[in-house]
Amino acid sequence: MFSLLLNCLSAKPTVRNLDRVRRVITSAVAVCLFSSAAQGGEQKLIKISSEKKADQTEFYIENLQHADVTVTIEMELKNLVSSENVPYTSTVAPRAKVKMFSVSPKDAKEDSSWSYTYYATWGNLSVSHDDSYVYHLPYRPGEAFPVSQGFHGKYSHTGGDSYSIDFKMPEGTPVLAAREGVVVGVKDDSEIGGSDKKFEWDANYVLVQHSDGTLGHYVHLQKSGVRVKLGQTVAAGEMIALSGNTGHSTGPHLHFAVFRAQSGKQRETLPIKYKVSPLLADILSEGRSYRAF
Repeated sequence: MFSLLLNCLSAKPTVRNLDRVRRVITSAVAVCLFSSAAQGGEQKLIKISSEKKADQTEFYIENLQHADVTVTIEMELKNLVSSENVPYTSTVAPRAKVKMFSVSPKDAKEDSSWSYTYYATWGNLSVSHDDSYVYHLPYRPGEAFPVSQGFHGKYSHTGGDSYSIDFKMPEGTPVLAAREGVVVGVKDDSEIGGSDKKFEWDANYVLVQHSDGTLGHYVHLQKSGVRVKLGQTVAAGEMIALSGNTGHSTGPHLHFAVFRAQSGKQRETLPIKYKVSPLLADILSEGRSYRAF
């Protein structure tokens, strides 16, 4: 996560998978467009704009992604009142632009100002995971790989990543879809990785939306290793990518998690079960190897 203090004339923040951006306007009549710019491995998730209409300033959010994005906005208002309760949190549909709220002066004779901080992350607030679903191991039948970091792993599986799984596997290993769904996000142009957190936004990935609205995230993929396209429907067990070592990584592995949004500030990964034998579904344990069936 990161933060930037902006003004109306130089609003050029970068927007990442989980964003925190602050913008300040010191006059009630000031109007300008918030335009986010991607740099390096970072991605634009949303664009926020404001529009002056009579004595009101209206705020709009545009989802630039092919997946749901949830946004939380915190406001600081001087002599202004908002049409909606703030902090304001909402999920915006893919490629949609919606009005969030407006602010208007309490006393037109007094000076007014507003500022906001916004946070955005992939996912939908209202989805409910189908806990009866049993996930496939995300590699070819007959292959076995160890779980190098499991649920609540001490190295990095905390907070919004608590229920993630890391599979230790050589670079170039075929990655298969653990559940059927629609591809709503891809990145495979990075060749950068390392143990420093500065590489966090350089990870290649595939993002798949499931029938219950949750998202499956396959991360650290090989450069040019994605084998699916945006909008493509994939079946469970279908090859989607090649594993790699990009992004914040201490060695070649596949990071996989299923999640939904809790707010714009936080996502929630889910404790899913995998098919670990022809007749058994179970939660994976760190340090054990599992053979795909």
